[in-house]
Amino acid sequence: FAAVSALLSGCSEDLPPPPPQPIAFSHMAHVQSEIECTRCHVGVETQAEAGLPPISTCAVCHRREIPDHPEVQRFMTYMENDEPILWRKVHVIPTSAMVHFKHSPHVAAGVECATCHGDVGQMTVAQQMVDIADMGWCIACHQENGASTDCLTCHH
Repeated sequence: FAAVSALLSGCSEDLPPPPPQPIAFSHMAHVQSEIECTRCHVGVETQAEAGLPPISTCAVCHRREIPDHPEVQRFMTYMENDEPILWRKVHVIPTSAMVHFKHSPHVAAGVECATCHGDVGQMTVAQQMVDIADMGWCIACHQENGASTDCLTCHH
């Protein structure tokens, strides 16, 4: 309940619109296919950043799964040309505060992805769901869940 409450209280109409992406990727389609977040965001459990899979990982399935879809064809063109896909970050944490956010401790503490990212399984386009422009939302969540609010937890 605390996570849902924190998510709803952090929502803002002033959130930035989703950035344009090189490929119209649908989290919804992948969640409906029962693909876990950690299958693509492999670093989320062990590293600071969630990370994205290499193009070759996606191609394993998409060589046979909906290969005629225009976005899959666009994706495969990147792979065939050995070009990186330059995804734009959706959740940008201000760096001026020298914040060092790490996914791994949040995952280890059992924080669900949706707490901060919203229900991406219901989004056709990933978009920021909470206001992380200042640390108020994060502190409120930490306080509600008994997590440390010591400055050095995030600022180091």
